[in-house]
Amino acid sequence: MAFEWGTACRPKSGQSVSGDTFVIEPFADEQLLVGLIDGLGGGEEAALAANAAAEVFRAHPTYTPTDLLQQAHVRLHSTRGAVAALLVLSGGSRQAIYVGVGNIGAQVYSTQSIKPISKNGILGYRMPQLLTLRYTYNSGDTFVLFSDGVSSRFALETTLDSSAAPQELANILLHNYGKTTDDATVVVVRAFGECLNECRSAALA
Repeated sequence: MAFEWGTACRPKSGQSVSGDTFVIEPFADEQLLVGLIDGLGGGEEAALAANAAAEVFRAHPTYTPTDLLQQAHVRLHSTRGAVAALLVLSGGSRQAIYVGVGNIGAQVYSTQSIKPISKNGILGYRMPQLLTLRYTYNSGDTFVLFSDGVSSRFALETTLDSSAAPQELANILLHNYGKTTDDATVVVVRAFGECLNECRSAALA
């Protein structure tokens, strides 16, 4: 199984730098690490915190999500802090692992019951007891991570075409549900195919 993804990100109104960032790292055989990080507040200080966490995640994609978040927590002690969520997808086994700290949102469009939740906390300041959630997913399942600059109301929208191409869906969610008063980021990942050997990106924006 392979993966296709799309992303959309914009800073809050009046800012040129977003305090949100994301990580999408294919690794090993048919595995993908997906992360979304939201630095506290906005502007350059928030971006510094978010990027520091992203550096940890990118450097060690084979580490478990709990290990990555714990390392990021230590790394962010000298920063403003951040919230983050990590999703690991394994194409061969169709297993998904999710761990989150703080108010990163997650929505999964699937025939399975997949409902990721995060624990309250702030990387760099207050690390909660981490909750590791494991799920089995199918080809065609779509995972959406979004920062708090995007309203979660889209999850209740019955007319939303969740089968749209990942980049198109990310753009729609940001345009229709993004808040101008906060940094806003959407990451969409879809699993597809029968155990293909490589991942491909629809687009990175």
